[in-house]
Amino acid sequence: MPKEYIMTAAGKRELEERLEHIKMVEMPAIVEEIAKARAQGDLSENAEYEIAREEQAQLQNEIDAIKEKLANAKILDEKSIKDDVVSIGCAVEVIEADIADGLAEVEKCGLTRTDIIEGFLTKVSVNDMRANRYNRGILGELTAEDYATACGELLAGKRYKKEELIDKGFTDAELASKAKPRAKVDRSKCDGLKTYTIVGSHEADALNGKISNESRVGAALLDKEENDVVMVGDLLFKIVGIVVDKKAVKR
Repeated sequence: MPKEYIMTAAGKRELEERLEHIKMVEMPAIVEEIAKARAQGDLSENAEYEIAREEQAQLQNEIDAIKEKLANAKILDEKSIKDDVVSIGCAVEVIEADIADGLAEVEKCGLTRTDIIEGFLTKVSVNDMRANRYNRGILGELTAEDYATACGELLAGKRYKKEELIDKGFTDAELASKAKPRAKVDRSKCDGLKTYTIVGSHEADALNGKISNESRVGAALLDKEENDVVMVGDLLFKIVGIVVDKKAVKR
């Protein structure tokens, strides 16, 4: 079964325009270069001919790739894009931090100790976190009070039920902690604020904050909600905003 390429209407038009430019401008120019090189005679030691033929092959490969994507394109319907969960076409505002930098730097980015614990919970249990506190620097900086606070704040949220936190390894004393909502994010105090737009693979442009839904970060963020925390390698991401620019998707 051929691979499906998810893209916006604008992304499809970009591919069509690129294909047209190659066929009408770049390929004819290369054909002309090849003809000129051939006119020079012996081709066995003609560097210009070899270079032109290589460029022609590269352009043909690009043509074939674009045709495949267009033939198997799935165009996003702006009406189907939700703004309560991360999906392709969304701009996602996150607090991003590298746990390898240590607790102080992670907190400077805008993440709390509860956020750190929640991020680890997506990968391991509390028992594993405690057992590895000397092997993972930031875990060694967390205290028993931090786990108790995290348990109370997680109980106040909607992601974890008490039974799930028991399975995750929180103690009876921690589970007895008073459920307390987390403080709202103060964006003015977050050094780690970033915005990523989730797009189809061919529209990805990391330099401009567009990441593929097939990338590790993009895939991890998909279907998550505001205030969710995800962990990718040593990176933690807390979702603080989800925006759908339906005009941009439709454009």
